[in-house]
Amino acid sequence: MHPLHTARLTVLTAWLASGCTHTVGAAWSRPVLPAPSPLSPAVAIDRPELLEQRDHGDGRITGTLLGHGEQVRFDVRRAPHRSGPSAPLALVVPILGGGENLMEHVATRLLDRGFDVAFCARVASALRPGQRGRDLDELFRRTVLHQRLLLEWLRTGDQPPSTTHVVGLSLGGMVATSLAAADPELAGVAICLSGGDIQSLITTSSEGRVGRWRQWRTDTDGVGDDHLRWELGQFLRHEPIAMARAVPTQKVLFIAGDFDTVIPERNRDLLWEALGRPQRYDVPLGHYTAALAIAPILDAVAEHFRARAAQTIAAAGG
Repeated sequence: MHPLHTARLTVLTAWLASGCTHTVGAAWSRPVLPAPSPLSPAVAIDRPELLEQRDHGDGRITGTLLGHGEQVRFDVRRAPHRSGPSAPLALVVPILGGGENLMEHVATRLLDRGFDVAFCARVASALRPGQRGRDLDELFRRTVLHQRLLLEWLRTGDQPPSTTHVVGLSLGGMVATSLAAADPELAGVAICLSGGDIQSLITTSSEGRVGRWRQWRTDTDGVGDDHLRWELGQFLRHEPIAMARAVPTQKVLFIAGDFDTVIPERNRDLLWEALGRPQRYDVPLGHYTAALAIAPILDAVAEHFRARAAQTIAAAGG
């Protein structure tokens, strides 16, 4: 990059970081309740079978797992020259409609901050024509299952991570909430640019994909927003607000965009409240422009995960 561009980027990053607001978590911890069905930790995940694996020779391995009737394509990154004990692992759950470049960007930056990184290929895109309430819930279920299968394989392998953490972005933050409810072994959880009460969010979000899906439902099924809210309330069992009750507040860092209209203020605050008002990091940007603040955001995520890793290891007597 040209030195002038580098200097400008440094100034922009510093300016954005100065506009971010950090709110400490609630002084009290609300009770942790059992995860609602079907995401009880009592539902055991068997170690999946490794169907194929490719070592790319630079700390990256890719492959496919088979378990619980699902094939899971995965990507794991480890710093090739890192020595010493096993590193903490950050599982990244992306948006459900794209974002491969974003995944690469986040993975690289978390590696630079001392974490191994893993992520699964998408089960499918969300909010496509042909999907209705039951289909969306099934997509959530399978997506959570894929994350659990990858974590089980990594934890029981030859190089198990010292601790495991999850970062969920946008709709991936909703998945990460469900994952954290189902997996008590996760030490740290970062919910980024996400929210809850999907049945109201779906009718108020400015996201173009959401608008097109709503129009498809009107054109195909002749239904409007009232029906969509009813349908999602009936069939979406993986509503993040319901799942949040099973996630310990102290595990969570909640990241929000002040000017996010894809995840409206009401919806992001509802999830934050349901999680017990965990520590929060607000950036003065919107849903997509928040990418400009990726460096301070991931600095906050890494700091939270390091603190959680130290507490988890100490609690285990390590």
